Amino acid sequence: MRFLRAPELPLDDPLRPDGSRGDLSLPPTTPWRFLVWLATRRKGLMISALVTSGIALGALPVLPFFLTGAVDNGLRERDWGALAFWSIGMILAGFVTAAMIVWSHRLTVFWRMDASYRTLQLATRKVNRLGDDLRRKLTTGEVVSVGATDINRISWAVDSLSPTAGCLIGLIAVGVLLFNTSVALGLTILIGVFVVGLITGPLLTRLQNSQEAYRERVGDITERASDIVSGLRVLRGIGGEARFNASYRRDSDALREAGYKVAGPTAWLNSLGEGTPAILLGVVIWIAGRQVASGDLTPGQMVAAFGYTGALLLPVHWLIGCTYRIIEGRVAAGKVCELLNTPERETPAEILPGPRTGADLHDPESGLTVAGGELLAVASSDSEQVAAVFDRLGGYTESEARFGTVPVAQLDRDELRRRVLVADHDAYLFAGTVAAAVAALDGHDRVEAAIEAASAHDVVEALPDGLDTEVDNQARTLSGGQRQRLRLARAIAADPETLLLHEPTSAVDSHTEARIVDRLSEARGGRATAIATTSPLWLGRADRVAFVQGGKVIVSGSHRELVADHADYRALVTREAE
Repeated sequence: MRFLRAPELPLDDPLRPDGSRGDLSLPPTTPWRFLVWLATRRKGLMISALVTSGIALGALPVLPFFLTGAVDNGLRERDWGALAFWSIGMILAGFVTAAMIVWSHRLTVFWRMDASYRTLQLATRKVNRLGDDLRRKLTTGEVVSVGATDINRISWAVDSLSPTAGCLIGLIAVGVLLFNTSVALGLTILIGVFVVGLITGPLLTRLQNSQEAYRERVGDITERASDIVSGLRVLRGIGGEARFNASYRRDSDALREAGYKVAGPTAWLNSLGEGTPAILLGVVIWIAGRQVASGDLTPGQMVAAFGYTGALLLPVHWLIGCTYRIIEGRVAAGKVCELLNTPERETPAEILPGPRTGADLHDPESGLTVAGGELLAVASSDSEQVAAVFDRLGGYTESEARFGTVPVAQLDRDELRRRVLVADHDAYLFAGTVAAAVAALDGHDRVEAAIEAASAHDVVEALPDGLDTEVDNQARTLSGGQRQRLRLARAIAADPETLLLHEPTSAVDSHTEARIVDRLSEARGGRATAIATTSPLWLGRADRVAFVQGGKVIVSGSHRELVADHADYRALVTREAE
């Protein structure tokens, strides 16, 4: 009876850590198949939810059946025993229906949450496997929208399956009962449902297309909002805030127009849901009244026919609403499938053991070598070129980079991440205590030393609870320079064998930068550290400087030698000094 319990978290994942097939089959990557796959993961729960919903909603139109017996066998014949029998039967049927409604709702919620958490786990695992490739292959808006709206809509689509099944069973039950009462009445319902189906089909197609267009606009505006929020301070500094706000307003207008296009078919569907049962009820009563007058129907049968058709109001209304949710879920499933279909880097056929400690890290494409134990400064007028080199050295992009004699692409990912760390100056800071943010995975015993090396003691001392102060995501209450020093402290606390820092002091003043240069050089003594920078303080302290132009190392040596012998380097450094 495990299916009568809420889902146990975490759910069984269809993918093992190595990406092979687990206990469950891999999820399909087309929207409708994905929804079916989600719905059938817990078959016992699915069957129970469908059966209880079928009984609950299918029994609602059946209740008027007892009215026929009570009127014809009890009231007309003045048989109080028969009246009591049919009345008690109706009461018991009502209790059974109520109990089934409660169980159906309970099981459907379990089913919905199972689908929600399963989709969340799949999306999270996929994002983790994509790693740094995610930002190159999907926009921020798309990923945020998957987590913020799509997973919820998929879960509600699965939730709608059981009431949809119940409503269909209810419609069939009404049709059968009316056919048994009168062929003309049964045909009326059959023809009415057929006509509604003919009208609804094109509306559903139009609704799906409108929903897809609306979902695209949601992704666009989420991306725009993310860009504005992440760069708000810069935008204000350069006077670009108004321009981006205008772009956001245009995207908002486009989203509103897409919403209007969704509203059209939705309004028609709601009209069908509300109007169809009323029209059918009027037709059924007219036909039944004529048949009672001609003696073909008894008064009790007419009352039952009224009850059967009146009972269609709720199932038809729910059916229209459930259809809308399923269409929304199909569109959302399409976006989740896009995420799941995003290609990943191929796993190497052979995983090789890492090189000896202190091995050089070399990128053949640029010619850059980070020698074991050296403090290397990498200078370039285009910081993005250096960032691309660091990404190759860190194994974040496909390359021929080598760690010692071992290709970086064939190293075990965990070992590579442990030994080589690429630290961006704007890397994400997670919510929690400052100590936890700096310690990250396993740097708890190095937090104090890392704070000292990053010259971040003044940041910590200014906080109300020091290292135990809680900060939100990205530590937005701190200044840009303070956040940058915390990021640097986190990189130092990780204590990698090779540390690749991208503009680690771009947001701090020169006095603080000078302290960081001295302390970091001492803290990282004997281990390889490469810094992408054009700051004379770093360049002058480095054991070696590599000058990059056009993505290639064109010259390397000491800072003094390069200033004396290379005009382009001298021009870059002189401009920086000014």
